[in-house]
Amino acid sequence: MAERAPPPRPETAPAARPEDGGTHILVLRDPRALERERVAARPTLVVPLEGAVVVEAAPLAARVDRAKLALVPARARFRLRAAAPVAPTALVELGAAAEEGCFVEYAGHVDRSTYAEVMGEPRVLPRTRWVHELVHRYVFERTVCEKHASQASRFLETELVKEIYFLGGEALAQRTRASVTRDDAPLVARARALLDAHLFDDVGLPALCKRLGASESTLSRAFQREVGTSPAAYRRGRRLEEARLMLETGVYSASEVAHHVGYATLAAFTAAFSRRFGEPPSAARGRALGGAHALPPHGEPPRRPTRVPAPRA
Repeated sequence: MAERAPPPRPETAPAARPEDGGTHILVLRDPRALERERVAARPTLVVPLEGAVVVEAAPLAARVDRAKLALVPARARFRLRAAAPVAPTALVELGAAAEEGCFVEYAGHVDRSTYAEVMGEPRVLPRTRWVHELVHRYVFERTVCEKHASQASRFLETELVKEIYFLGGEALAQRTRASVTRDDAPLVARARALLDAHLFDDVGLPALCKRLGASESTLSRAFQREVGTSPAAYRRGRRLEEARLMLETGVYSASEVAHHVGYATLAAFTAAFSRRFGEPPSAARGRALGGAHALPPHGEPPRRPTRVPAPRA
């Protein structure tokens, strides 16, 4: 009787090779190659370049298209399945050198314990415009230009690690906010969580109270007692804080920020911003253009002073 062939061993993703601390990439273009079981040697990003794939990494089983990416933790087994006739997919294994580069470059902004929590379980994350561009540039640099240790490659690797950290951290925060909104949580804590979660939505006091199961007078008194202001004033303040962060990136003009945070005119935004922070929006944006900002918001490319166009009027 012929001997039965042993079952295939799981493939190490992206490829079987000794650990060298670097980031590795594998682009799978054959749908049949997707369906092999793999083991992530390091935290691995699954990024469809076209079409969509189903990612199975227990307990996760999710469809991932070009608007998303999946994160598979180190040492986790996973399997992919094409969900479209054409589904070329990049597997990006984040190396230790890229992680350490991120910790050094963004010291004070990236917490190691939070990073470990983000990387500790499989998850699907939104693919922002900046992450989308990073991945495609990295694929080009590594597979077309065949640059494995260039300055450009190292920059892209560090940025990918940083972006995944912030996207994952936001997912953790949303999960925390969801737990805070339980009915047994304190009223003001639930109110603040809802306001933060819908910061730029048109949620008035009646709608907020309906969600919380409290009267307007009860919520207003509790908010004034614990926060020192009204729910509406709290939301205005939080919007202005977000506005300052946007200005300090140097990416947006004051007019763009004013529109984003809900002001009908630049004059009204400038007056509110100046009352809140004791300086006009142009001062916050001027610091960014002068190189004072340290960390761009996730989802946007970092702007360096030599590359930033002249401020818009």
